[in-house]
Amino acid sequence: MGISAKEIVTGRKTFFITPDTSLIPESYLEDYFALGYECYFIENDKRVKLEKKIDILISLFNDVIFFFNIDYRIDGIEWPVLIRNLIESYSNNASIGVVYTKRQTKEERLKLEQKYLYEMGLNCGCIQLEYQKKQNFEIIEKILYANQAQGRRKNIRALCTSACTYTFVVDHQTFTGSLQDISVSHISFIYPENTIKIQLYEKIKDFHFNIRGFLFRSDAVLIMQRKTAAGVLYVFGFTSSTGQNGLDNRIKQLLIPNIYKLMASNCKSLLEQIFNRVDDADDIAELQEVD
Repeated sequence: MGISAKEIVTGRKTFFITPDTSLIPESYLEDYFALGYECYFIENDKRVKLEKKIDILISLFNDVIFFFNIDYRIDGIEWPVLIRNLIESYSNNASIGVVYTKRQTKEERLKLEQKYLYEMGLNCGCIQLEYQKKQNFEIIEKILYANQAQGRRKNIRALCTSACTYTFVVDHQTFTGSLQDISVSHISFIYPENTIKIQLYEKIKDFHFNIRGFLFRSDAVLIMQRKTAAGVLYVFGFTSSTGQNGLDNRIKQLLIPNIYKLMASNCKSLLEQIFNRVDDADDIAELQEVD
């Protein structure tokens, strides 16, 4: 099953540009995902200039937030100049903030705020990080919340490949196939019309799932179905062993990192394809499928 670039780029994304991973470790991204924030790191490398990467991200994704680590030094780049150029070139196409390591004096902090907040008018803030990374998790979480980085989605869904499968039984008949997408609250799949005899809001007991090697079981309730060109799209909501909406907490905690890896793999794969074809990256529409 291929995943279209159009599907991957949907939804609000937050990119931390050249982050200091000693202050914001990459493991935090999984925790922010669990809270409904889709975040990625963009590193500096010699293969593609950072300015080009940013241009690609703005062109590719419909709704982006950037946080620049202004303590990171790159030859030929002055952060105020780069950020001001982005504001002038892209206007409202991207929301921008900056982060930096805690300064020794209040005067230094106020000087940075004067430049980035009041002179440049950055709408996502000028954020001072602490030396202890544990404190920074909450700082970044508050900033993501304040900037509505979650978008309109409570739970982020990961688009699935053929490596994500389901099996269930209705009236002694077994149905199996590949999922369309999965979140911690829902799954969806497409099946031929007039094949599955199930009513809206009916519960299916004991779905079996295989998410790229992670196996789990859960009940689920049919909450939506509609016809598509490929068949009927079925959307099920998970129900716990006690009958409540959602997964049992133990399964949920095990599933979260697997969904995050799936989601991140899709996005990173798309970016790698484009960065590897940087000379042709202006024609993003040519990239239709991601393996």
